[in-house]
Amino acid sequence: MKTTQKKYVFVCMLLLGMLYSCSRPTLTAIQPSTAYPRQILSTEGSGLFAASAVWDHNLPSETNLNTAFLSARYFQLPDAASSGNHPIALRTSKGTSNTVTNVNVLTPSGTWPNPRIEEIMINNIAEQTSIDANYLLAISVANGDADAIVTINGTDVPTIFTSAIPTDYFNGHVPATYGYPVYHYSLHIAILEDQNWGSTIQVALRNHDGSTSPQQSYTFPSSNATVDSDNDGLLDTWEENGYTAASGTVIDLKALGCDPKRKDLLVEVDWVTAATPDPSIWATIEAVFDQAPILNPDGSSGIEMHLDRGQGGVFTGGGTILTDHTSMDFGTNTSTGYVDFYTYKAASFNTDRLELFHYGIFGRARPNGSSGRGEVFGNDFMVTFANFTGAQAFATPRNQVGTFIHELGHNLNLCHGGACLTPVDWNETFKVNQPSSMNYRYQFPAVSTDCDLTSDNAFGFSQGMLATLNENNITEANGICDNLGLDFNGNGSTTNTGAINLNNDSNTTDISIDYNEWGAIRLDFRASGSSWNNN
Repeated sequence: MKTTQKKYVFVCMLLLGMLYSCSRPTLTAIQPSTAYPRQILSTEGSGLFAASAVWDHNLPSETNLNTAFLSARYFQLPDAASSGNHPIALRTSKGTSNTVTNVNVLTPSGTWPNPRIEEIMINNIAEQTSIDANYLLAISVANGDADAIVTINGTDVPTIFTSAIPTDYFNGHVPATYGYPVYHYSLHIAILEDQNWGSTIQVALRNHDGSTSPQQSYTFPSSNATVDSDNDGLLDTWEENGYTAASGTVIDLKALGCDPKRKDLLVEVDWVTAATPDPSIWATIEAVFDQAPILNPDGSSGIEMHLDRGQGGVFTGGGTILTDHTSMDFGTNTSTGYVDFYTYKAASFNTDRLELFHYGIFGRARPNGSSGRGEVFGNDFMVTFANFTGAQAFATPRNQVGTFIHELGHNLNLCHGGACLTPVDWNETFKVNQPSSMNYRYQFPAVSTDCDLTSDNAFGFSQGMLATLNENNITEANGICDNLGLDFNGNGSTTNTGAINLNNDSNTTDISIDYNEWGAIRLDFRASGSSWNNN
């Protein structure tokens, strides 16, 4: 047995040995308590370590369910679970929980989607040499089974399910009407030995029904010094030991709240007086990223945004009141009262932060009158609609949040119709089936989270769940989901079929795709191919 395998076995034995100190588990809640067969759910309670989830407790059909590694924190419902209530209990060597909670199982709708890899990260690196290292790869997957197997270059490797993001979204919707319904996200640890630094592998995940995700390439870091476990563009050594700028200044990223195993997004913001942001927007923006449907190598979810708007403590770089202008943009312009964005940046942004922070400015206007601009896959963006009136007035905090997230989204490699440079319609605007702040349809009124196109005051990016629409062959009665009829052509009826314009352009030839934007964002703006350009 290899040394690393012995270590894994030793750790498992040590953990299992702790069973004798465990008390009887307590189950207080299951989330969600209504779900479809095969969904992964979470439990709340105590004594979850080394517990199993017991399905149909005290019934003839009682059985143990697939759970997360050494914990009943997450468990998966049986594929063939019958509709109706099923009692769930937790059990350890010390006994079974006194509290039993029912899960209401819904009748399946459509077929279970194939798994989809969202991201490949590093949970841990062990036994490094100058040539190779042993890895625990953390693989985030949509609709992965608890007992799914990771394959590397076509070969199965030891796989451990550790955590998940359950959802109750489809409790009130019809999954069969969606193109790719996401029932849950799950995190799987793949154990790999003797992988060469800088080498590239092909990764896939196979569910227990044999369905397999498309392969995704992953390139290992070139050395221990370049490890970025969570792919946020902040090297692990920076987040653990501080970042040393070219000036010699050391920036303590840990003091800023950064963690090498949880995605961090650093943003500094300044503004002119005429475009002073409403103070309420910051908590809303941070919450959008904190609640993102994204799993981290440590099993946590979301992106930790660190917004420096000069609020004090360790955040004193932002919040500078800039001199006024008539208009602002990237680069030179001869318009009267124009100021180059980079003139402001040179005066107000500390270059020690250049490799770490995005920089945003709330300005008065752009020369072309648009509401803002963000470098595509870059680090600079602006919000510029202080002169707007009506429903798009700057005074509305909702409009500020939507536009901020929209322009920052460009920095994260998103365009108006999805991930930039993806096939077909990545920059198409006003799509009916792209529920995203990147979509002009939802930038100001905020995103619709259901099937009626009416804002639900939500913000963020799409998960790629809605079905693809062909403008040349539309059935209004089907709508975009739940078979909710929609009047796409505005003639007062929802019974029209055939060629219908869905995105306010001049033709009916578009193929409209709902892209998985959250799964496509790029936080590492210094990476090859970005627009960063060291400025």
